[in-house]
Amino acid sequence: MKTHRFGSHTPEEMRRLSNLGHSVEGALLIVVSALALAAQLNLAAWANTAWQILILVAGILLLILIYPRHPLQDWRAIWNDLQQREHTIIAFAIAIAGAAELIRGAAISTLAFVTPVAMMLIGWLFLAHAQHGTGAAQKRALWLHRVLGITILLAAILRVGALVTRDEIYAILWSLVLFAAGIQLIVYREPAGAFEEMHGAHHH
Repeated sequence: MKTHRFGSHTPEEMRRLSNLGHSVEGALLIVVSALALAAQLNLAAWANTAWQILILVAGILLLILIYPRHPLQDWRAIWNDLQQREHTIIAFAIAIAGAAELIRGAAISTLAFVTPVAMMLIGWLFLAHAQHGTGAAQKRALWLHRVLGITILLAAILRVGALVTRDEIYAILWSLVLFAAGIQLIVYREPAGAFEEMHGAHHH
């Protein structure tokens, strides 16, 4: 894999890479939500295991997009960048949720609550997601991420409802809301001015 020094990318390259990352994760989330819905409706016996594996893959893929593409000596700088640190936490949360789902299998246990807790963490991070760029770009990107964060938090609450009540309606709704989050990710495009003034102030 060809590596690039962290910080060597132009703002245009950063926007393109960010858009790609959002689209890939969005596509995976759409497939995950569709498989989770299929499993809930008993449309495919393998769907439950498939979406659990895909969650794990999504977390690992996000980590690959962040770290191995850059030389090892840059990894500390990547972690010290608040936006990339949040992306790292999100990636680990996704991967841990996938691993917990696979370990628990079809059983409803305390491990079942790892996924909604991970989703709550991710949703909360998106509500105040660090942004790079001009003031207008940061404001636009933060607004879009807040909508996404609220969507993910709603999906997490519905997932808890499904686990606690065993009500099929909650199970269907959490899959549909997760699908909506995937759509938001796949259509997301960094606003003009994003990643400009990379060494300027961060918006928290």
